[in-house]
Amino acid sequence: MSYTTFIMNKSVYLILLIVTLTTFAHKCQIILHADQIIADCTRLELTNVPTDLPLDISGIDLSYNQISTIQKKAFESFSKLTALILDFNMIKTIDGDVFNGLKKIRWLSMKHNQLNISSKILDVVFKSLLQLQHLDIRYNIDKMFNQSNPMVYPYFGNLHNLTDLYMDLAQNPVFKLSGFEELTNLSTIKFAKCYLNQMSNDTLVELPPSITAIYFHECTGTIKIVEADFLKPFTSLTILNMERVAIQLEDALKLLYPFTNKTMTSIIFKAITPHVPKPVFLYHNMTNYLIHICVKTLVLAESEIVGYENGLLRDFKSPQCLENVVLSGNRFSIALGPHLQELMVIMKMTTNLKFFDLSYNSINFNNIEYCNINVLENPSYRKEVYREGCQIKSEPTNEFTNYNYVLEKAQMVDIPTYTIYLPSNLTFLRVSHYMTSYIMTGQKLFFANVNNLRYVDFSYWQIKQFPEIYSVTPFNVRYLDISGLNSTILIHKTSVPFFQNVQTAILKNAMLGLTTGKTGKIFKLFPAVEKLDISYNNLWYLDEDAFERNLNLSIVSIAHNLLPAIPIALIDLPHLSKLDLSYNRLQTINKTFRDWMDKKSQIYKRTFNFFIKGNSLKCTCETSDFIRWLFNTNVVFDQANKNFSCTLTNGSESNTIDVYKRFHEHFSTCNSNNWLRLGIGLLVAFVIFTVPFAVIFNFRWKITFWIYRNFKRVVEQKLERKFNYDIYLSYADDMLQWIQVDFLQRIENSWSMKVCIEERDFQIGVTKADEIANAIASSKHAIFILSESYKDNEWNKFVIERVKFEKCRNYLQKIIILVQDATASCIPHELDDILQNVTIIDWEDNETGWDKLRMALFTDSF
Repeated sequence: MSYTTFIMNKSVYLILLIVTLTTFAHKCQIILHADQIIADCTRLELTNVPTDLPLDISGIDLSYNQISTIQKKAFESFSKLTALILDFNMIKTIDGDVFNGLKKIRWLSMKHNQLNISSKILDVVFKSLLQLQHLDIRYNIDKMFNQSNPMVYPYFGNLHNLTDLYMDLAQNPVFKLSGFEELTNLSTIKFAKCYLNQMSNDTLVELPPSITAIYFHECTGTIKIVEADFLKPFTSLTILNMERVAIQLEDALKLLYPFTNKTMTSIIFKAITPHVPKPVFLYHNMTNYLIHICVKTLVLAESEIVGYENGLLRDFKSPQCLENVVLSGNRFSIALGPHLQELMVIMKMTTNLKFFDLSYNSINFNNIEYCNINVLENPSYRKEVYREGCQIKSEPTNEFTNYNYVLEKAQMVDIPTYTIYLPSNLTFLRVSHYMTSYIMTGQKLFFANVNNLRYVDFSYWQIKQFPEIYSVTPFNVRYLDISGLNSTILIHKTSVPFFQNVQTAILKNAMLGLTTGKTGKIFKLFPAVEKLDISYNNLWYLDEDAFERNLNLSIVSIAHNLLPAIPIALIDLPHLSKLDLSYNRLQTINKTFRDWMDKKSQIYKRTFNFFIKGNSLKCTCETSDFIRWLFNTNVVFDQANKNFSCTLTNGSESNTIDVYKRFHEHFSTCNSNNWLRLGIGLLVAFVIFTVPFAVIFNFRWKITFWIYRNFKRVVEQKLERKFNYDIYLSYADDMLQWIQVDFLQRIENSWSMKVCIEERDFQIGVTKADEIANAIASSKHAIFILSESYKDNEWNKFVIERVKFEKCRNYLQKIIILVQDATASCIPHELDDILQNVTIIDWEDNETGWDKLRMALFTDSF
């Protein structure tokens, strides 16, 4: 065949393919991938296998439909089929010869259906699939399945090429008649919905020894027996994954007995807890098999571990084998008391460790039940573990001593600089949500072996002072997550070496709203940052120079904040290609920013991304230009069809698509209204100037005489702003009864002043932040009633910031603080900036106190 003939045939094939795609586009999405044709028929509410598909199709995905029966000739036309997915249907009945003729199929998945796995019909169904490599029949054993009788699995002996088998595990499984001895290529087996009631030595003995990876998932039955040789048949096993298995962690560790002194790729024990979780303390004898295995990935996560015996880490025979370690979701500290020195030793020995995760680990508890464990009977460990309210057993006398103190500080008294030796190859370090009663103050941390550290996650740590961090070699961390950290502790930092090379910085929930006017100083700590996420920070504005040191920024997320407009600080970022301002308070986008984004879109060849979903957009005459621009710009939005909710002039809700489709109907009267306003304005101006001039001219002598006669009676008065309330009242919940019974009765009834309180005057359905801001702006004075619990309410900090803001605008006249049942030390430090404008009254609940308040309110304003 000549090259020209080949090209002609290829063109004819493409034309036929296009016609085919058009024909079947009304149901399945036909995708041409390389030289294969794939049919995506998911979520079409199909009840039968479609027959109008291309005959040379390679793959069909029929997931998430309503197919209950598959008949004999459903797939007979698709002889080139290599992959078939029937997941998440309602398949109960399947014909035995349904897959006859599918000689090339290698991948078959039928999980989440209602098949009877023990039915003999499946022996016939699988018989013809000689090239099958992957079979997934998980989640087909009904919850009401009679588990008391032994369950015989289908015959798999004809599937000689099968490498991966995923299926459920019955309570009493029978594998002897299923032909597993013929599956010499089977390497991976996954058990989901595991109903086992015992893990005995002979449970899995019929499975082939070729298996190298075995997974147990959701073994939520009552497993009464766990024997050490349960996994002995798998002599070549390198991956053991057990997740959500209802056994004791001690029993799970016992299953490692057959692999002692061997090398494994992964040992993953996640959520290994019985039905009634109990705290686990690791002793040497419990880990006796684990410490003799050379394993690359070790996961002991979410398994109620509360501590470990001294010297346990040093017992590992091959620490150099560890590359990935995950200990998240437990309740212990690896560096508590004597463990600290042990940790330093083991970190030097794990020379190949690259990934370490100790997230979601809390080490301080108030629940007394956690004290009832043997660890507290260990005198050497008891010296280092303190519990609040724990009854700890003393020496052999069986007497109990009450320890009511909590460890408040973990600090090196004699060593001002604390050196941390990281594993030399450590790349990923995650210690997120590490909750502790320790308060780190004044620490100087010296890090060694930081050359390869790239990813660091210290999010949601509770510290009051950021430590000084040093290293001999430069830090080269590229990804840093410090979400949840109180950013106010970074305001006075001029440089943090740890941050200097960070390219991706995550500062969610970092309380940046408390550093308004100073946030730019924080961003300067990240001079090389390219991706910045500062969402969920209650930001309502950013300084114009906030990003003057961050010119490498290309992706910025300021979602879920309170911004009423796009910050001007963004306009000077030359490389910005993605901006997320979703879920803020934007009502429109002005022309300056529209032009700026159009230029960005041209620079990045129509790939500038701008996210605005969840904002308070308006579709009115004032925003008509924005609506027109929205559907004509090349900017890429988070809603591909540009369908955003917006509010019409009459206050009703609509969306940008409907408004744009009826653009003339919505905005045709905008210009006429402008001319009408102009005409009315000219008429009013004429009346305003003409009538007074005529009156003054006709009565000029009488006016002159009247002014002369009454000149001395004229007194200049200060113009005052009109307020809705006389007093905005801020208080804690424990003062509500006193306010309603005594305070409001005196202020409103006797003194005739109008008071704004949250429980009575705030509207339901309106954002609380808006209600607070509007109420303070509409009040003449502000009174704070301080008590011991005042600082417990985070909203009170927002109230203080708004009061300071209104005071700076010179609208708020008096700020009075009543210290009620507390000391003056309860005054929040947020008020320090305006203490010179604050009247503090040490309240006495008698007439003297009311006289002080009356004098403070009715004397001249500050």
